[in-house]
Amino acid sequence: MKELKMLAALLVIALITSLGFLGRALWRNSGWEQEAYGLAGMVATQEAMEDFRQGRLRLRVLQGENEYLRYAGSNDGPFEIWIPQFYPSLGYPHRISVEQQAEFYNRKMRYMHQHPGKFAAVTNTEVQKER
Repeated sequence: MKELKMLAALLVIALITSLGFLGRALWRNSGWEQEAYGLAGMVATQEAMEDFRQGRLRLRVLQGENEYLRYAGSNDGPFEIWIPQFYPSLGYPHRISVEQQAEFYNRKMRYMHQHPGKFAAVTNTEVQKER
C-alpha cells in the first residue's frame, strides 16, 4: 500500500513537471510566432510599397517549393501573380513566415490599388502603354 502511494506521488510530480515544460514550450512558441508575424508584416509592407511605386501590381501566392521570387504566368485582374521563395523542408516556422509575408503583401497591394491617390505610382497597364 505504501509503495502504491509513493508511485502515485511520483506520477503526480512527473505530471506537474511535464505540464510545466509544456507551458513553457507553448509560451516560447507564441513568442516566436508574434515576432515572425511582426517582421513578416514589416518586410512585406515595404516590398509592396516599393513595387507599387515602381508601377508593379503584383500578388503573391504560395505554390510549393520555389528557389526565388518568380512570375507565375497568370494574372488576377490588374495584378500579376508571383510565387515567393519557399522551401517546405525548412518546416512549420518557415511556412508560417512566408504565408504571413504573402498575406501582408497582398493586403497592402490591394489597399494601395484601391486608394491610389494616397500613393504616387504608375500601374502595370500604364507601364505597358509606354512600351
